[in-house]
Amino acid sequence: MSQHDFPADLVAAEQQRQEALLALRQVPPRPWTDAAGTVHRADTGWTPDDGEREARLWERLRELSITVGDHPHWSERGDDVVAARMRLKQLAGEGGSAEPADAVS
Repeated sequence: MSQHDFPADLVAAEQQRQEALLALRQVPPRPWTDAAGTVHRADTGWTPDDGEREARLWERLRELSITVGDHPHWSERGDDVVAARMRLKQLAGEGGSAEPADAVS
């Protein structure tokens, strides 16, 4: 296996993780009130539906982060795990198409 070959399921999970992050950034900021009673972000357009969507996205992001972080591929890496994880993020962000590790000759 070369330095940057990743299993297809790992690449797909990282792509989905990045998509969840992007979707989370699209949710309007939740208004909040400080200790003095001042309301912040009252004009963001946030609705209770946004709160439900935000909760679902956070749950999905947690699931995908665990899937990526605990993938068996990482136990097969040498000392370059941090560099490999960064490459995976880049590859997934590019819409990467990595060959499955078991398909590499």
